[in-house]
Amino acid sequence: MFGTELLNARQVAEKLGISYTYFFKIRKGGCPYHQLGNQGRKYYVLKEIQDWLLVSSSQR
Repeated sequence: MFGTELLNARQVAEKLGISYTYFFKIRKGGCPYHQLGNQGRKYYVLKEIQDWLLVSSSQR
């Protein structure tokens, strides 16, 4: 994870070309994220999400 760009939800949605609210539907489906502490903000690595989307879409 070190050396990779951490993004917030709005940034990920923008890079994926989807709405902010649709991204949260994706996240509820098991999208990978990183969080510091139990109450901390969630951060994302774009490559991890792209890989997860490819795998999860092929399993349907």
